[in-house]
Amino acid sequence: CIFFEISEKKALYLCKPWMECSYNIAERDLSSQRISELLHDLGQQEEERFKFLKAWAGQHDANEYVVFDITSFSSYAKKLDFLEWGYNRDREKLPQINFGIIYGEPSALPLFYTRYPGSIKDVSTLHNMVEYLEWLKLSNALFVLDRGFFSSYNLKKMNANMRFIIPLPYSNKNAVTLIKKHKNDLALHSNAFRLNKQIIYGVTNRIEIGGKRYYSYLYLDEKRRVEERERFLTKVLELEKKVKEPELCESIEELQGYLSDTVSGWDKIFEITERDGRYMIKRKEKAINTQLEKMGTMILLSNKRLDGKEVLHLYRRKDVVEKFFDNMKHDIERKRLRIHTQETFEGRLFLDFLALIIYSKISSVMRKEGINKDYTVQELMYEFKKIKLIRLGAKKMIVTEVSKKQRELFQNFKIPLPTRP
Repeated sequence: CIFFEISEKKALYLCKPWMECSYNIAERDLSSQRISELLHDLGQQEEERFKFLKAWAGQHDANEYVVFDITSFSSYAKKLDFLEWGYNRDREKLPQINFGIIYGEPSALPLFYTRYPGSIKDVSTLHNMVEYLEWLKLSNALFVLDRGFFSSYNLKKMNANMRFIIPLPYSNKNAVTLIKKHKNDLALHSNAFRLNKQIIYGVTNRIEIGGKRYYSYLYLDEKRRVEERERFLTKVLELEKKVKEPELCESIEELQGYLSDTVSGWDKIFEITERDGRYMIKRKEKAINTQLEKMGTMILLSNKRLDGKEVLHLYRRKDVVEKFFDNMKHDIERKRLRIHTQETFEGRLFLDFLALIIYSKISSVMRKEGINKDYTVQELMYEFKKIKLIRLGAKKMIVTEVSKKQRELFQNFKIPLPTRP
């Protein structure tokens, strides 16, 4: 099941037909029913799961520090105890479960996970996580948080006994000030660096919030800026054209209703004017320019001085975790796997955590060997899938030719070349 998840990124009920097309030494009976039974059995063994997690973390206690991150799962499922309404990162109107992961650095491996009811506010989860870290005998924790944590009160509270990385919302006046201050610095080639396949510009500074000083890390992705600006200005021009149609200007209430349904926060970039009995919209030039300046940028705060590239790498790990678990989020809804019971869900979390360990190790080797400059994990898998096992008659099998590129990849991972079974 773990091999399938990493290789295919598809729902688990498709594991059986995948195995029928793959050379594999595992048992062939992996129907949806069999997988559901496996997950249910895993989910019932809570004490054994915790023993494994403590032993696994104990093998990686030499990390420089550990990173804690939270993601969320929304679901229509009715019978999951931890499924509750709360702050939803995906902005979906669904109940959810919060899922916390501890990573080691520089091993880049997940060491521990836990889950919280969706109604518990993120900041309250940190106190229990500190207890878990002490139980696991892991120190030097660095908490990687999202915007749901941000407030002056929370910053002050966290600053007392933990290190963290958190985004600075654009609603905070310091964000706009930083962007304006470093507008020219973000255009300098000396501030550019490469992260995976992207060119990013970064500037580090110190700012004060609530009487406390923090390190600020401002980033610009020019490609994303161009895309965001084009989408934004296209929408502005389309709205202005649509509003000129007579039927939309019969009353101010009708125009306000149309704008509210079409553009969230329209009143921040437009004002309604009246001329010769017709209602029109007029751009708020200063507000639009401020919006355009923010596009493609991101600001991260920390109470620890780190390299700017490392900060962005640590924060972007959130995307890796969330994308990896997207498969599980979708699979929870599939009745064929019967993941509407608490035990089966707990088993699925544990199975996916094991898969995340292997996925993270693959990603770590790719970064170390420079493979990530040319491949994503999924592209790497497709490169290896080109190698076929051909059966000649009842007993004879041969392996297709291994290309030079594939040989180099096997060497990068210190894996011997495949031979016929």
